[in-house]
Amino acid sequence: MKSIESLQLKKFEIPEWNYLVEESKSVFHLTESESERLYESKTARIIAAIPFAAGCKDAERTAILHLCAYIAELKGFQKFCSHLPSDDESIYKRLDMISHFNGGDKQVIEHGMDMLALIMLKGYKASQEADAQNGIYNPLNSGAWDYEAAEKLLEAKIKNHHNFILDGIFYNPLAERGW
Repeated sequence: MKSIESLQLKKFEIPEWNYLVEESKSVFHLTESESERLYESKTARIIAAIPFAAGCKDAERTAILHLCAYIAELKGFQKFCSHLPSDDESIYKRLDMISHFNGGDKQVIEHGMDMLALIMLKGYKASQEADAQNGIYNPLNSGAWDYEAAEKLLEAKIKNHHNFILDGIFYNPLAERGW
């Protein structure tokens, strides 16, 4: 399973991706399964790729910091990182911690953040029923966000801008799995 898919995923490899995953595995004590999911994760790859694709200063450091914030939310801190009603003001509010860059092409950064917002929105859609059953706040269930309108807006914004690196990750069907 991994050999052909990994080779195809490497077509859109960001600098030091293997290193970033291995260090994350060590720092966050990821299991082999979690490490593999991180390696294949479209979301994690986009998070790490944005500073490189945008030509930001200190792209490596930015990628590391943003990945650490993302993984920390996945591995714990749900009490503080889960969606709250105060996050409803903008679809980008929950992405704020990973939206700070040192220089770089603002249009490329916006393109990447739009991709992450759409991935997040689709995640809320996928978990809508389970969230309702488990009493977990979801902006789609509360009516704060209109899924169809937000999806249409984000898809239009993504289609209006192009970046080979980010588009290669976002549209790669092999990067669908993972966190």
